[in-house]
Amino acid sequence: MNEEVKDFLLAAHRQIITEQDGAAHARWIAEIRELAARLRLRFASADEKKLVARLRKMSIDDLHEAARAFMLLFWLLNVAEERHSERQRAQHDRERFHSLFERLRKAGVPVERVAEAIESLRATIVLTAHPTEALRWSLRETLDRIDALLSAREVTSGSRRRDVEEEILAEITGMYLSTNLRTRKPTPLDEVRYAIHVMGDVLVHAVPQVTATFFAAFRDVYGDASPAVLGRVAHAAPRSLRVGSWMGGDRDGNPFVTARITEKAVKQYREAILVHYRSRIQPLIEKLMLSDQRRPVSAALEASIARDLKALPDLEARIDGRNTSERYRVKLNAIAARLDARLREDAEDREPGSLGGYVDASAMEADLELMRASLVESRAGRLARGALAALIEELDVFGFDLVALDIRQNQSKHRQARAELICPVDGPLEKLPLSKQRAFLEHIILAQEPLPIPDTGLSDDAREVLETLQFVARLPMPSGGPSGGSSGNASGSASGHTSGHTSGHAPSSGPGGRSIRDLVISDTENSVTVLELLALCRQVGLVRPDGKSGFESDVNIVPLFESIESLSGAVESMDRLYRSEAYRRQLAARGMRQQVMIGYSDSMKDGGYLAAAAALEKVQRELAAQAKAEGVRLEFFHGRGGTIARGGGPTHRAILAQPTGTVNGRIKLTEQGEVIASKYGTRSAAAYHLELLLAATLEATLAPEIPDRAKEPSESWREALAVLAEGSRKAYRALVYETEGFVDAFYAMTPIEEISTLNLGSRPARRTNTRAVQTLRAIPWTFSWNQTRILLPSWYGAGSGVDAFCAAAPGGRDKAMARLQTMYKRWPYFRSVIDNLEQVLAKTDLNVGKRYAELAKGVGCTSEVFLRIEKEFNRTLRAVRDISGERMLLAREPELREALDQRTPYLDILSYLQVELLDRKRSGRGLEKGRKDLERVEYAIQLTINGIAAGLRNTG
Repeated sequence: MNEEVKDFLLAAHRQIITEQDGAAHARWIAEIRELAARLRLRFASADEKKLVARLRKMSIDDLHEAARAFMLLFWLLNVAEERHSERQRAQHDRERFHSLFERLRKAGVPVERVAEAIESLRATIVLTAHPTEALRWSLRETLDRIDALLSAREVTSGSRRRDVEEEILAEITGMYLSTNLRTRKPTPLDEVRYAIHVMGDVLVHAVPQVTATFFAAFRDVYGDASPAVLGRVAHAAPRSLRVGSWMGGDRDGNPFVTARITEKAVKQYREAILVHYRSRIQPLIEKLMLSDQRRPVSAALEASIARDLKALPDLEARIDGRNTSERYRVKLNAIAARLDARLREDAEDREPGSLGGYVDASAMEADLELMRASLVESRAGRLARGALAALIEELDVFGFDLVALDIRQNQSKHRQARAELICPVDGPLEKLPLSKQRAFLEHIILAQEPLPIPDTGLSDDAREVLETLQFVARLPMPSGGPSGGSSGNASGSASGHTSGHTSGHAPSSGPGGRSIRDLVISDTENSVTVLELLALCRQVGLVRPDGKSGFESDVNIVPLFESIESLSGAVESMDRLYRSEAYRRQLAARGMRQQVMIGYSDSMKDGGYLAAAAALEKVQRELAAQAKAEGVRLEFFHGRGGTIARGGGPTHRAILAQPTGTVNGRIKLTEQGEVIASKYGTRSAAAYHLELLLAATLEATLAPEIPDRAKEPSESWREALAVLAEGSRKAYRALVYETEGFVDAFYAMTPIEEISTLNLGSRPARRTNTRAVQTLRAIPWTFSWNQTRILLPSWYGAGSGVDAFCAAAPGGRDKAMARLQTMYKRWPYFRSVIDNLEQVLAKTDLNVGKRYAELAKGVGCTSEVFLRIEKEFNRTLRAVRDISGERMLLAREPELREALDQRTPYLDILSYLQVELLDRKRSGRGLEKGRKDLERVEYAIQLTINGIAAGLRNTG
């Protein structure tokens, strides 16, 4: 972190507190800060007692104001940290793609092979909402403005610099005087609007920028490649990055996301991108003033203008006889008119093209391509580049949908809908053996005609599932069907594109793509779970016979394997599907592509970090080998969160550590709401993270052909990881699931109940009202432990796993540890697992955690639980140090260590404040005014929850 910026923000923070609450108030805030800093420098119980005593004497109002002050401080420190990171990126990361291509060339990877890999490259990020998203979006916007002002401050001086600093102080004042917390829970459509904000302000610009940089680097390094190769890469590069969303489509456990909400989300995404395209036309009109008196446009472009004038009665009035010889301007006015018409068609629920609007993005892209070709033909190729080329590239990436919206639903909801619509005559399907369940569902799917759908008698849940699938089925099929091709002639398209339907091709994700393509089944149990959804799709027409011996299909069915048990059964589940005639037809209709989602959160809640990491490595490797043998092109969808306990950690490092043969040019991963702002809040930050993603995906794809890359681990290493995982799983489950009274201890020593009262994401924090770990979502489970600074789900059990491995290994601990050290040095996946453990151990603070445990004195087995946590932490710390060979945590990551050292003292204050407030709430101490005081305490607790989340840089 830049010390000058940090000092400026600390001074600004103190100045605002002084102005608003007086010098005495600012002074005792500073005293608390200094006391915590001394405690962090060298922990002493006497200093801790002094801090605790100071907080204990404070009034509720003072505690409230302290929580507000330190929460604000963390927001400002986070901005300073991001400024520093941005400056470092600007200095060191300009040549990432060049470096990769030069390494590939030096390694002897043929240019043809690199081009082939780029042609298959598809890295997709999926923006998701977050049920523990802590920061209000309006405050994010304020922080963005402060960030921009800090940038301006860096390049100004004198009076202008003072003016900028005054603007920063004004923004901080506004934040300090705001409520800081949401007054209501965001709705699913609020979350959609946030996604649109991130897309429109950042990603619509950053994605094409990154893919353009990607191709430019390839051209620079492989400039001697044939024109054919360069042309192929130029065509493929813009398609290498994609953006999806779950906001408005993810209904797993969220009753507020209905078919109607999804329909509104699709419309809002489409409207946002159409308005964006419309805004891009006017600058082109101003720029392309070429006259046909100097150079005529191409015959094809002239013919399209004639069609426009005929199809758009208002076009003549729009141009009003002005500059009619400037044919590019006439054409651009026609494009603007068609966009306006399409916006009206959507607003009035009319058929696309009925008012002269574009039927789909392919038609608009064809018009722009006519302009580009005409400019090149007229020897004005420079004008064909720049803004015109950028708009074509945006269309290619975002189409008319802005994002590819996934539908995610729990398998139990599909099962209920299937049971009400489709049931064997001999009783409930689930009562039959699995083989008979599969046979029955295959019969339904392969039937020439679907079963009739009743108008009445369905439960609300079943009706909702059905209406969602029916909405997806009603979505217009883009030109050329799933392949994105074109033929024929259609109204509303100046270039003759059609909405005809063809089958047997992989889905396009370019301008001919479909806004909803992927149906994700959460909590997938087995092959029957998948066939049930396929049967429902058959009933609504999303899947149908092609009139020959195959299927047409508009959607991909994506099983999500989440728990340790479902991950271990994933290979068998997919084997059953690959041998199913009905499912083989579905695969053929989708180009023999299969997407499989693997869940990190629930597997780690189920078995602990190390067991989940081993299970995820094994299932990816085995599923990839299985798909290759079956002739299926497999794409993994990684359901990663922001924290290590939910699959977080550096994305590029995780991709490069994936088992060989599991990437193959394609990867898809979630970006949780909690980290979207930090990774994609600015165009430069987004470009940085997207470059890392794209470079890592290409490198992982070509890894087998790079001589100096680490090779596949030996079978003995995998066996060693399995032993580590099993020992870790046993220890984790012994504490979390098998210790009587653990749940009571968890609720007593964490702020889980207080978290549930926050107006966070639209989705409820629990699946049911049952007070059990099994029914608690993985995200608030992790969030609660992070608040206590114990971070239990991220590391617990790992030390026991290592001890169990060493105890079972011949030759004793030293020999076993030498083997683990070799694995750490030579196996990237194992190294990433240990490095992630090292990070969370560095963030864990059991001195603070002990204060939370003391809150629960007398509740069940809390003392025993915390004692076991302390012992396991020490075991895990010893194991990580021994394996990595480093005595100091984060010795190889000094910048991260420095950042933690700088922010931890302020984090400590918020933690001690939270403990004091929780104690007052639960004991009733100091609540003389009854309900009024209780409400103040509860509000202050919510402030500390937000502040600690900001300090840790994540929630759950």
